[in-house]
Amino acid sequence: MPTPHPLRGPRARRLADRLTAQYRIPIEPQYDPGSRRWTLRWYDGPPLAAVRAALGRHGPEAEQLLVRRDLTTRALALAAIRETRAGAMHRWVGSWGQRYHLEQVLADRPFPDRADSPREAAMLERLLQAATAGHGRWSHPDENKAFELVARDGVAWLLPDDRLAGPQDRDGLALGPLEYLTARYATGVHRTAWETALATMPLRAAVTAARDDGAPTPDAARAALALLPALRSELTADLDRTQDRLNRAAAPA
Repeated sequence: MPTPHPLRGPRARRLADRLTAQYRIPIEPQYDPGSRRWTLRWYDGPPLAAVRAALGRHGPEAEQLLVRRDLTTRALALAAIRETRAGAMHRWVGSWGQRYHLEQVLADRPFPDRADSPREAAMLERLLQAATAGHGRWSHPDENKAFELVARDGVAWLLPDDRLAGPQDRDGLALGPLEYLTARYATGVHRTAWETALATMPLRAAVTAARDDGAPTPDAARAALALLPALRSELTADLDRTQDRLNRAAAPA
């Protein structure tokens, strides 16, 4: 197989332009005089494997290009939120260890800076704002500060709206009934699970907490009332299972 001709600047720039149009992110060609090779560099966007595969479709000459994807603070902060919810962010490893872990998590993820929902996007913006140092044009979010905040304080404080969602709320920013009662009443392990993973408390415990509250707020009462049908179904199913088991035990041998 003949050796491909060395890749020249105009060809490298044309390939970069094609990939920029394909992925709709800036992909820049950079030349290293020492190695006499071109590198395509971009932030976030597609993973390395996807760009290598795309280059392979342009012939062996294009495969001479090196590729490099860097991650923005935005992508790393979003990954930190998700990994905290999954219980995989640990303070003891330090910021470098946390960054390495997040880089491995994101290695094959396309467009890692994009939130999956309006709520996640709002949580990310709150974290970036809290981790921002400086003022004006010199202000910028500090990724190490972002890592520290979520590893130390969890993610519940990032929720964009702590009120009970109403019929008009369709974007997921306000709290659902079980989330609202969990945020208000959860204690112990349920409080920790909520703060770190947004895990809700058991349905029966949440409704019972609202019932036993000497002065529940109107929203707490409305949240508990909204959950009563689900609780009734849960209790009925549990009673049915209990009855079936006892009937089998009571049947003559």
